[in-house]
Amino acid sequence: MGFLRLLTPPLAQLARGAVDRIYVAGLDSLPTFCRKTWEGDCLLRLERGIDESGKVYIPWPVDGHGELLLSTATLMERERPYDLVVELARGTMNRLRSKAESWRHAGLQLPETLAAQIHAACQTYIRAATLPHDRQAAEAAAESAIRQSLDAMLLLGAEYARQALRYRHEATESLTTLLAGNLGNAPMPVNAEPMFRATFNAAVVPFCWRDIQPEPNRWDWTRYDKHVQWCFRYGVKIIGGPVIRLDRDSLPDWVAASPVDLSAVVQAARNFVEAVLDRYRGQVHLWHAVAATTAAPWLSDEQNVRLAASLIEIARRRDPRTPVFISVDQPWGESVALRQAAMSPFQFVDFLLRADIEIAGIGLEIDYGYWPRGTLPRDVLEVTEHLDLWASLGLPLIPMLTIPSGAGADSLATDPSEVLPSAFSGGPSPQEQKRLVDQLFPALLAKQPVQALIWNQVFDSTSHRLAHGGLFNTQGLPKPALSSLLAIRREHLT
Repeated sequence: MGFLRLLTPPLAQLARGAVDRIYVAGLDSLPTFCRKTWEGDCLLRLERGIDESGKVYIPWPVDGHGELLLSTATLMERERPYDLVVELARGTMNRLRSKAESWRHAGLQLPETLAAQIHAACQTYIRAATLPHDRQAAEAAAESAIRQSLDAMLLLGAEYARQALRYRHEATESLTTLLAGNLGNAPMPVNAEPMFRATFNAAVVPFCWRDIQPEPNRWDWTRYDKHVQWCFRYGVKIIGGPVIRLDRDSLPDWVAASPVDLSAVVQAARNFVEAVLDRYRGQVHLWHAVAATTAAPWLSDEQNVRLAASLIEIARRRDPRTPVFISVDQPWGESVALRQAAMSPFQFVDFLLRADIEIAGIGLEIDYGYWPRGTLPRDVLEVTEHLDLWASLGLPLIPMLTIPSGAGADSLATDPSEVLPSAFSGGPSPQEQKRLVDQLFPALLAKQPVQALIWNQVFDSTSHRLAHGGLFNTQGLPKPALSSLLAIRREHLT
């Protein structure tokens, strides 16, 4: 059994719940569960079932950035403890310098002011690393190095997006990337229609099984027929689905009733996929056949893989002319680190591909700042790096984002996940939602493998999955983030 020992600030000074969310990842970037044991107020021992080096990931509060999931550099196992704050500074600095250098070799022109900021952050880290006998001063310098590095990362991410998009526009005036909004399962507020059409060039029509087939022999297509008709009326491309979401809460009550008869679930799901594909074949431009979940598993990994493969094959047979993609939640694999699942989302998709299941793309569901079923907050470089990992599978990518604009109770939200207030600088707010859209969406759009970007929850005024994640508030008024997406559409897309 391998272990790492970490000198930490006093437990009371750590972010609430931070220790519970610690995990270690190896060179493959896949998280592994680790048992945490305190050997005193400021000495934490992490034990894993494997003997190898790895990076430690922990939520960490940073002035001006909120609470981000940061990582150390790769640490070898040893008895002597590491200073966690200094190692987080080293890991953050290494990521900044490595990415800046790799993008520079790829043709990025690094502005002198940005190069100076990277150098200053490096110098601050050197000061932290060379004060081994003055832990208080070393950790203060390390905290400054982390903040300086993250400040530089924001500028580096923005500069990468600007130059990469400029390069892509040299080949074409407007990118063909889809920017889609999820219409949800209720009629669109009338006042929102013009802004929706101006902002998005595609719409997600989620065929919710619970709504369409509430009883075995009763079907109600009314609201989804209207969504499809609306899209056709205004020439909006349709992303259909997810047709089946592999979490128990999304299934009709008559299917998910306990005890679960897996064979009956499989047959009912197959029948539903056939019905949806037959009804809307020729009207949908891209099928989202299956939304796989590891955040709230109720089937074994093997059962999930078999069911997903079966449903994808049915979708392809029913509509062979339309591309079919699958999505996963928690694409970094937090559920594996928490022992909720044995197979990470990356391994799940890789397994399907190795089984020769034909998939046209991979959706990455990023519910930013929601917990426990969402994605822990990460900086823009970490997000783009993780997309590179997924791109190594050789398929188009479809990031699907939801970012909250507030916290607290939301009576229309169906998912029990809560917003992590500490994840947002100054707390979650419409302005903070916009700031994150401005950071993340241009960098995602700049990635060549990204063929579509989805805002996965548009309206707060109708039933929705996650709290406060819409672009229109409960009164139907647009939030500031909508203007950012509108600007991206006008500048870069058809």
